[in-house]
Amino acid sequence: MFSERIFIFLAALLLALMPLGYESFYLNGSSIVFAANESYQTTANLNLRTGAGTTYKVITVIPKGKQVTLISKHGTWFKVSYSGKTGYVSLTYLKQVTSTSTPKPQSVIYSTTDNLNLRTGAGTTYKVVTVIPKGKQVTLISKHGTWYKVTYSGKTGYVSSTYLKQVPSTTAPKENPQTGQYATTDNLNLRSGAGTKYKVLMVIPKGKVVTLITKQGTWYKVNYAGKTGYVSSQYLKLLTSDNPKLTVKNGITYVDGIIVVTKRYSLPATYNPGESKDARAAFNKMLTDAKKKKISFQVISGFRSYDYQKNLYNRYVKTYGEAEASRFSAKAGHSEHQTGLTFDIGGPNQAHWLKESFDKTAEGKWLAVNAHRFGFIMRYPNGKESITGYMYEPWHFRYVGVERAAKIFNSGKSMEEYYGFSGQ
Repeated sequence: MFSERIFIFLAALLLALMPLGYESFYLNGSSIVFAANESYQTTANLNLRTGAGTTYKVITVIPKGKQVTLISKHGTWFKVSYSGKTGYVSLTYLKQVTSTSTPKPQSVIYSTTDNLNLRTGAGTTYKVVTVIPKGKQVTLISKHGTWYKVTYSGKTGYVSSTYLKQVPSTTAPKENPQTGQYATTDNLNLRSGAGTKYKVLMVIPKGKVVTLITKQGTWYKVNYAGKTGYVSSQYLKLLTSDNPKLTVKNGITYVDGIIVVTKRYSLPATYNPGESKDARAAFNKMLTDAKKKKISFQVISGFRSYDYQKNLYNRYVKTYGEAEASRFSAKAGHSEHQTGLTFDIGGPNQAHWLKESFDKTAEGKWLAVNAHRFGFIMRYPNGKESITGYMYEPWHFRYVGVERAAKIFNSGKSMEEYYGFSGQ
């Protein structure tokens, strides 16, 4: 009771001292003070719950990139309103939206001079979120001594400034390139204004390409088939300038007629082709040839559905943490196994299954130099993690057809390097 009185007294004192533009709400008899109309944007799909904790019921899932309005703060949980619903969300997946009335200062861009750990806090004792490859660009948020808080590829964290060099503003990339192209991931309304209340001009079919004009929050002004209007960015996928050979059809990305699935390019959740008959026939032919050399192997993991991959990845994250799990496992929609064209292969000795030591076995060595003759490539070669986004996997083979496999194998490059697109 005493602590509650102290809390109420302090809350009342804060209410009396707070400047104009702030509001207070009474929650459980206590006044909670916060900035009026303070908005946040979700950095991932986020559960809206009935209470401040993971034990409470999920009301709805707020999609990544949506804005919510703050009502009150409860430690690491915020009470917010979204689309007419009120509930609680974890602040871990929120970033504050700067008021549009205040002009944004020009972003300060840095380039990494070596592979660099992005951490959850300003020091080496904090958890590594991801490893930023050498030569990549990050955007400065704030400075904390020799540690800088930055954003990189949609992630926010801290890096040591020792391994950064500032990029002159004249060479820094523009935030809204006029030539940016996006592919629609679903049938998408082109509207006369930036919001659902505006008139629908037309429906853009899934898999079509639109050209960006400007960005207005989560709404993009685009041009499509000679018409200009606004679309929700939730249903767009960026086609960056470094991959002009990529095409998109029905929400699936292709290069040279083969499906592209990486950490950047995903498959729709509804894509469920099962195992490829061509890939299995090629595997059987390869196995028959290997047996002539008294070498045998088998498929230990083939086609995986979107839901199966989702559960698998979540289990790995729970066991190893997200940063480590993401080195060898893909998020749902980003796994090559969903194509039905990929096999994890193992030999008679299960001690080497799904381990780098597989490349020391007779079957691992044979596959490394012969798989391309049957249309398979080792998808994640040694020394290419900064390019593909995944650790060396001598057991993971992707069917691309004999002609393509031979070209990629003879180039000594990863699939990303050979076709010139980004894996991350």
